[in-house]
Amino acid sequence: MTAALRDIQALRERIDQRLKTLYPEGPASLTAPVEYVSLGKGKRLRPLLTLITARACGGTVEDALPAAIAVEALHNFTLVHDDIMDHDELRHGQPSVHARWGDSSAILTGDVLFVLALKELRKSPAQVDRLTEAFAQGALAVCEGQALDLEFESRADVSLKDYMEMIDLKTGQMLGLAARLGAISGGGTAESIAGAGHFGLLLGRAFQIQDDLLELISDAGTMGKSLGSDLVSGKKTYLYLVAFQQAPDEVAAAVSAAGKNIETGVNLFRELLVKTGAREKAERLIRETVDSAVAALEPFGSGKADLLAFADIVLNRKN
Repeated sequence: MTAALRDIQALRERIDQRLKTLYPEGPASLTAPVEYVSLGKGKRLRPLLTLITARACGGTVEDALPAAIAVEALHNFTLVHDDIMDHDELRHGQPSVHARWGDSSAILTGDVLFVLALKELRKSPAQVDRLTEAFAQGALAVCEGQALDLEFESRADVSLKDYMEMIDLKTGQMLGLAARLGAISGGGTAESIAGAGHFGLLLGRAFQIQDDLLELISDAGTMGKSLGSDLVSGKKTYLYLVAFQQAPDEVAAAVSAAGKNIETGVNLFRELLVKTGAREKAERLIRETVDSAVAALEPFGSGKADLLAFADIVLNRKN
C-alpha cells in the first residue's frame, strides 16, 4: 500500500469514528436506519475530498471534519431518497433503506440526515456563515439535478448537453461542494476555493459517466447495487444517448427487453455499447474530464499531490 493510500485509509477511519456518533439518541425507528446508511460500505469519497482539500489549503483535518461529516450526511440523504425514487433495492451490496424499513421510514431517515448535516456544519470552528451558504447552494443544486433526472425519463428530446448540465448539478455539484467546503475550512484564498470547486465539479462529472458505465458492464456483486434499473426506467445516461444517436431502434428494443427481463436487456445493451462506440467514447470522455479537473488545481502548486492521488482513485475505481 502506498503512502497516499495509507493516509486516505487513516482519514476514512477518522470519518467513520465521527459517523458512529452522528445520531446517538432518538426513536429506534430512526437511529437504526441512520446508523445503517451512515456506516454502510461507501468509500467516503466526498468527506475525504473535503479533508484533503482543507489540508491542501494549509488547514487541519480536525477543523474541516465537521464540514466533511456534513457533506457525507447530505450525500446519504440524497442516496436514501434517490433509491426510493429509482426503486433500487440494493445499495453498497445491502438492501436499500426503503427496501428494509419501508418508504415512510426511508423518507424520514433522509430528512433526519439532512438536518444532521446542518447541525454538523454549525460545529465548524470558523467561517460558519460562508460554509452554510456554500452548503445551501450545493444542496439546492443537487435537488435540482435530481428533478431534471426524473423529468428526462419521460422526455424523448434529451440532448447530450442537457445530460451534462443535469449531472453537473446532481453529481458534480456534490463533489464540488465537498471540495469548496474543504477549501473554506482550510482558509483557502478565493482563487483556491474556486479552483477546488471546479476540480470537484469536473471530477463529479467523470464519476457519474463512469457510474453509468459500471452499472452496465459490472455485476451486482462488484457494483453493490441493483444493475439495469436505469435501463428499465428509461434514464437518459451518456451511454444511452450516444447509443441512441447511432441505433435508436436497437436501443428501444433493448429497453423493451429489459422491462421483461433485466439480464436479457442489459446484455443486449452491452453489445450495443461496443457496436455504436458508446463505451469507447465514454471511457475517453472520463479520462479527458479528469485531465481537465486536474488542470483546475494550478492554484495549489505543490500542495495538490493528495488531490491528484484522490483523482486517480476515482478514475480507477471498480464500483
